[in-house]
Amino acid sequence: MSMTLPKYIVCLSVLAALASNSFGQDTKQQLSESISSYSQKYPWERVYLHTDKPHYELRDTIWIKAYAILEDGSESVGRSKSVPLYVDLIERSFDRLVDEIIIKLDSGSGRGDIPLPKDLKPGIFTIRAYTNWMKNFGEEAFFEKHIWIGPLGEAYDFANTNPKLDLKFFPEGGYLVTGLRNKVGFKAVDEYGRGTDFIGLILNSKGDTIRRFESEHLGMGSFEFTPQAGEKYEVKARTARGFWETFNFSKIEPTGYVLHIDANADTENVSFEVSHVNIQPEALPETLKLIGLSKGRLVYEKQLSPKNGKMQWTASKDDFLPGVVTFTLMDDETHLLAERLVYFHPFAQSSFDFSPNKESFRPKEEVELQFEIKDEFGSPIEGEFSVAVIDDFQVNYQEGTQNIFSYLQLVSEVKGTVEMPSSYFNSENKDAEKHLDNLLLTQGWRRFSWSHLSRLEKGPEYGFEPGLSLVGRVHTVSEKPTKESHKLTMLVSNLYGMPILYEGMTDSLGNFAFTGMDYQDSVVVYMQAYTEKEKKAGQVKELKKNEVTIYRVEIPMPGFYIPAEFVPGKQYTDFDDYLVTVKEAKNMMEQFRLNQEIELGEVTVTGKRSDLLPDNRAIQYNNEPDGAFIVTEEHVYFQNVFQLLRGRFPGVDVRGDVFSISPPPTIVIRGGAPSIVGNGGATLFIDGMRAMPGTVAALPVADIERIDVLRGLSKGAVFGSEGAGGVVNILTKAGNPNRDFSEIKILGNTTLITKGYAPIREFYTPPAIPDINSPVALDYRSTISWQPMLKTDAYGKGSVSFRLTEGNPQVRVLIEGLSKDNEPVFGSYVFKVK
Repeated sequence: MSMTLPKYIVCLSVLAALASNSFGQDTKQQLSESISSYSQKYPWERVYLHTDKPHYELRDTIWIKAYAILEDGSESVGRSKSVPLYVDLIERSFDRLVDEIIIKLDSGSGRGDIPLPKDLKPGIFTIRAYTNWMKNFGEEAFFEKHIWIGPLGEAYDFANTNPKLDLKFFPEGGYLVTGLRNKVGFKAVDEYGRGTDFIGLILNSKGDTIRRFESEHLGMGSFEFTPQAGEKYEVKARTARGFWETFNFSKIEPTGYVLHIDANADTENVSFEVSHVNIQPEALPETLKLIGLSKGRLVYEKQLSPKNGKMQWTASKDDFLPGVVTFTLMDDETHLLAERLVYFHPFAQSSFDFSPNKESFRPKEEVELQFEIKDEFGSPIEGEFSVAVIDDFQVNYQEGTQNIFSYLQLVSEVKGTVEMPSSYFNSENKDAEKHLDNLLLTQGWRRFSWSHLSRLEKGPEYGFEPGLSLVGRVHTVSEKPTKESHKLTMLVSNLYGMPILYEGMTDSLGNFAFTGMDYQDSVVVYMQAYTEKEKKAGQVKELKKNEVTIYRVEIPMPGFYIPAEFVPGKQYTDFDDYLVTVKEAKNMMEQFRLNQEIELGEVTVTGKRSDLLPDNRAIQYNNEPDGAFIVTEEHVYFQNVFQLLRGRFPGVDVRGDVFSISPPPTIVIRGGAPSIVGNGGATLFIDGMRAMPGTVAALPVADIERIDVLRGLSKGAVFGSEGAGGVVNILTKAGNPNRDFSEIKILGNTTLITKGYAPIREFYTPPAIPDINSPVALDYRSTISWQPMLKTDAYGKGSVSFRLTEGNPQVRVLIEGLSKDNEPVFGSYVFKVK
């Protein structure tokens, strides 16, 4: 646990109704049902981002593959139901948001990238990812990955010759009890939050040393200790280069329970021990209960009789699935007495068998790498994966760094910082299981607290988003709520495609929400709110008299940051020929780039543009229509083109319901024959291209520049039979090749510039033989290849191919992903380029 329990016993308020004199069948069932109900009502969503490498240089691009799973207490793990995944890049020096993108998840899988601005200062940055649903659990549920951006050098080295020591103790189960033997975990960190090796002494009230201890791994370790009545203890500790410092020992209770679990003494079984002391007979409960929770499910139950002072038993490890299990000891009134985290089967991982097409490779050669993935039982693994191929000499990749397996199985389950999490799953380390158990003695459980059961009385505040959302309110100028529902028209527009039109209604207080929307890149959102009132003549009058506010999505502030993941790495030195060559090549390319940029002083130019591009949208009739109508600001409140055209031109009649899209209205031009398309009447064009009436009806008036009308055969003959009934050509602002975007005016009640889903870009690999006319380019990329959409077949087999760079590095291939059963899979392969 991350903190000790107080002297008084914590009571579960939400389970008070379950209390009884003993654990009857009803209490057991209600407790189990409460846990199950919570997992179903508040399923635990977890997100992992696989990035192509752990650190980046300026002007680099962060390539991302996102995986999102959902655990609702059932036996199988599912994929997330969320679609938008919000990814932030945060500069930790000032907690400044550098960039944000939204990745579109499809069945819990998505991809995107973040090009790094050229004006960034080298430093520590955080990549954070979360969904709307994850806000229900606070920032501790968010995914975070800390990266270094900038050249590897002194700024990346957090070494301290005399680190400040912070030492804390964590008794197993929660607290120490006088006269009872207990296991005590400890952890020492420096001012950066990194584990620090040390030695320590426990002194009694007389100043005598009664125990010596020292850290075993990353400042952590454990020892057994039996506190004596009437004694007070203090701790002296020091690092190898520091001085002796005094620390407080854990608080010792005169009475209580001790829970001891040993999962490492026996390869087949896990041993349990519960003991108590100094509890008055009248206060001793009839029964105790030990329960185990894992991944939202109740996985273990044991009823105990506390009449004896000590209870011991064993359970088979095969009864537990791989992962963290939280064991909680409670009495018959559901008071919490002790808690302990245990990890089972730390080495139940997948295995990779790699088969390259050649025994050795030279620079610029094509590599074809076949691989086969099997689980711990030798069965093939079918799944979805992403592959990063990196130059292992340029990228400081640490073997114990976080990957999808260590994150989903460990890091996302516990509170606090976990340094080098993958080192706890290294099957070649004989002490890995012991070190992992010491880690769990010092960590708390992230996903669930017994107080969370109180949430069952109310629903989640945030829901799963099926798409992009915009939420807001219609109100009066004085910010007072409206007294009636309003109709809403929302236009989502960008510079690269047709606008998207959405319609909706507010509630009686003016609140509205557009959900499930789908658009890409940066867009401008225009919104109008209006009411319709019927006049005596039966005509509908539109009234726009209220203001509209769109609420911006709240970006959670980043939490406290501990740079524990950063260790001193390789640096460019004059003694490493390869790294010197790479650095010189990059400097040359940077100088070449700078030579292409010419910085001009401030220049003010006034005049009229003379090099206008030809406007071919009306070239068929030489831009000389029979009639033309210029759309201005005062016309943008019309619902569509048909309503706008009604009564504008003599001899042009709009028939039908102008507000109907199916069927749309018809434009009939006097003297014209019925057209052969649509539902008769004039033929409709948008920017010189034929368009169906339904498309025209959905075109926002605010995006129209001009409407041309051609009557009959006088001008429409150029369109052949399609122009026999006349032609209406709608010219849009976006279609004008000479449009001055600086003069775009914001129209409507309110506007908002926002982002849609991040566009999907492909990783660029330079051609094997560069074009003779292309600029000089030396290929020393640190990311050699990035392939985010790789799948294995039913036999667990897959392949990846890539071309090497001009360097002769050591190449590292990293594969991460999820199996068909949504279990995390990680593998790596290393080879040298000669």
